[in-house]
Amino acid sequence: MATNPAHSKISKAKARLLMDHPFFATLLLRTPVEITDSVELAATDGTKMFFNPEFLDQCSVEDVMTVLCHEVGHDSLLHSLRLGQRNHELFNQAADHAINLMLIDQKFSCPKSVPGGWLADPQYKGWSADRIYDDLRRKKSKEKNSQPGKGDGQGAPGKGTGKPQQNGKGGKPGPAQPGKDWLHGDLMAPPIKDQAQQAAAEQATRQRVAAAANMARMAGKLTGELERMVGEMLDAKVHWTDLLRDYMLRVVKARDNWSRRNRRFHGMYLPTRRSLEMGPIVFIPDTSGSMMGDDMEMICSEMSHCAAQTQPENITVIWTDAAVKGTQEFQPDEFTFDALKPMGGGGTDMRVGLAEAEKYEPQVVVILTDGYTPWPDVPTPYPLICICTTNHAVPDWMECVRI
Repeated sequence: MATNPAHSKISKAKARLLMDHPFFATLLLRTPVEITDSVELAATDGTKMFFNPEFLDQCSVEDVMTVLCHEVGHDSLLHSLRLGQRNHELFNQAADHAINLMLIDQKFSCPKSVPGGWLADPQYKGWSADRIYDDLRRKKSKEKNSQPGKGDGQGAPGKGTGKPQQNGKGGKPGPAQPGKDWLHGDLMAPPIKDQAQQAAAEQATRQRVAAAANMARMAGKLTGELERMVGEMLDAKVHWTDLLRDYMLRVVKARDNWSRRNRRFHGMYLPTRRSLEMGPIVFIPDTSGSMMGDDMEMICSEMSHCAAQTQPENITVIWTDAAVKGTQEFQPDEFTFDALKPMGGGGTDMRVGLAEAEKYEPQVVVILTDGYTPWPDVPTPYPLICICTTNHAVPDWMECVRI
């Protein structure tokens, strides 16, 4: 049961934050804090914060201030809401790097009440949690290749391979663990049931963050990494994987599918309803010489993330430069960053890849290019989304997202 001294320590921490850190303080005024032994140390699910009472007893008021800002920092950048199908532990580590670097910039330091330090690699300064996650995943993949039998860091579909904080240690932190933050496991999945709730929660968070940013700006306290991260979050366009997922859900929802017999009705051929399934998807990465290197690594990362988020029925990759240089076909659980084998390096003509895609009867095609290519004169016979790495013009009959 929560005790008055515990609540008093949290109240003092919030009051002190009002003076020097109005952004965090404003967000905390509308964030419930539950004192419970259901978490090991402290955690957040994007809507509520959790504090272990024994851990709280060990913390000074300064420590509590840092922990509160760390957790509400996760909330302000939508980390719990954006966890999705990614490897839970790895994304938590990425988010911790991003938050802790921002806190250091705001003159916070790692709480002394917990041994082991915190994840705050300076190489990631200015990076988003998503970008850090991709880098950590690539490094983990390289470790796997050099040490056979190790995991690849890509979570199983629908699950995180890492575990959030669990009851059982009584708020007493154990020894430091390599690669683990002092609050590792603090990012919990949100209590979201469907896409509508997800969108509503994100919108509500953005409104709270905008209000908190205005308060901090008026006080002259919105500076440095905090200003940059908040600005990027509020100005961010819809990510292309979200666009694709939302598009496919609209197309597929309650769709009558005549390709499979409805086995509930014998002697009759009636459509089967597959309301939550995404059909076949074709990716066409531009493997011309100008796209190889860092751009190709980014494209492969984006494709693997998209597949994990949307879980299509099957996936075909058509590697294309001025000709189709090869294809790969996958089931969703086979599709990983490491499984992608780019082929090409010559000129550019995405029309040949688009023509090849027709053979697979895709429900949607995603082409990833810098846009410097000839395009068909007429729209494709299938929905086409162009993910473009530049501002080069593309035909207006296709959906285009710039990255």
